[in-house]
Amino acid sequence: MRIRTKKDVEKLDNKIKEELGIDVRKYRNEEVSENLVELLVFPKYVISWVIRPILISIVVFIIGFFVFDLVHIEYVIYGIIGLILFLMVGIITGLLFLMWKMKSDIWSIINYSFEIMKSAVTDLNQVNKENRKDVLGLLFKGIIHVVTIPMISKIISDKVPFVGGIVNRIVKNILTLVTDKVEFDEEKLKQEHNKAESESNVLKEYSNSISSASSGLEKIMNFTFGVAQFPLKIVFGIILLALILFLYLIN
Repeated sequence: MRIRTKKDVEKLDNKIKEELGIDVRKYRNEEVSENLVELLVFPKYVISWVIRPILISIVVFIIGFFVFDLVHIEYVIYGIIGLILFLMVGIITGLLFLMWKMKSDIWSIINYSFEIMKSAVTDLNQVNKENRKDVLGLLFKGIIHVVTIPMISKIISDKVPFVGGIVNRIVKNILTLVTDKVEFDEEKLKQEHNKAESESNVLKEYSNSISSASSGLEKIMNFTFGVAQFPLKIVFGIILLALILFLYLIN
């Protein structure tokens, strides 16, 4: 079941209530989500993770005028080429830090959703055994689309001026993609449920499956962001090498 519109979210919410007997809205926690959104305030992101490395690069560039033994035309050469290379190093460093920070904070939101799931599975006593194999996928979609996204969206709209809509859309698209990609071992769950001697064993299997899915998704996120950062790392290495060679030649 793919979720794309508000109607899809309503259908998902009703399906969870009917099939699982759970109202996932009760797991909303405005205070926790507000703390999570504090991580995603876009202006702070830019200042802390992009602007700062650029400023440091400029400071190092200026110090170079006093450290290197420059004469006549060398001042001009260093002033033009050095500034360009230092700025490029600063910008790319800032972008790499920004991507790392975004991955870390988005994972905090996803991990929060998994923690809600672990609390929610204790309310699954009413679910018939034949439906249990489909529970986790349905429950995770419900928590993301009915709990996490609405809370995060509301607070982003309130706290992030001007670009709140853009940040909101990015976070929503990432979380939606996550719900489409995450996989639970439904067949293994079904087998374990058939063998389970008590309800506590069933809940333990749910918790183990959630932890396993969380670990798998974290690896996928690390790989995805690693691939996205790879071209920047290559460019950074080339520019840094060019900067070191330039400084060596001009000194």
